Amino acid sequence: MDGPEAARRAAFGVLAERWDEGKSPEAIAEGVLEGLSLLGDLGGLRVVDLGAGPGRLEPFLLPRLGGGRVVAVDYSPEMIVRGAARAPDVRVTWLCRDVADAGLPSDAFDLVLCFNAFPHFPDPATVLGEARRWLVPNGRLLVWHDLGRTRLAEVHRRAGRAVERDLLPPVEELSETARRAGFEVERADEDDASYTLLARRRP
Repeated sequence: MDGPEAARRAAFGVLAERWDEGKSPEAIAEGVLEGLSLLGDLGGLRVVDLGAGPGRLEPFLLPRLGGGRVVAVDYSPEMIVRGAARAPDVRVTWLCRDVADAGLPSDAFDLVLCFNAFPHFPDPATVLGEARRWLVPNGRLLVWHDLGRTRLAEVHRRAGRAVERDLLPPVEELSETARRAGFEVERADEDDASYTLLARRRP
């Protein structure tokens, strides 16, 4: 890898050191739990944490999984190191890979989660197509943010060149992309403080 993509990955490595500085642990917990509360019983599920970053989900997700398993995927080695340190649990497999080349099997997971990461994927249709492939029929996808699009764009602008153009599409636009990828959209809403897409893979 070289050129702009290598520079972008290196920039995410630098950002990993201060990824959580902008929010208190309480605010992070509130955002995570707001999404997980939509999903009901998670016991025994096989989960993909897409764009896992420094492992924000795992401390809250693992107690709900029981004997379930998580594959946490992020393309920044530094993010993966931090995530694995935060959640050193044998139920989590940490993969440093690009989503388009994650190597995950088809029809193998019950749930794909993407918290505060979706704008960092340059091709939403590819991401949703891969998520659909990984999921079993009727498996669920949850994409959510604890900021609205306008506020998130400002956060990314301040964060620097690596992410300043990483923007969320309007939720209805993402919903249509999800439908084309083979999902039935169950919830799609956004406001100044949140953004949520919950969908189910069509059989």
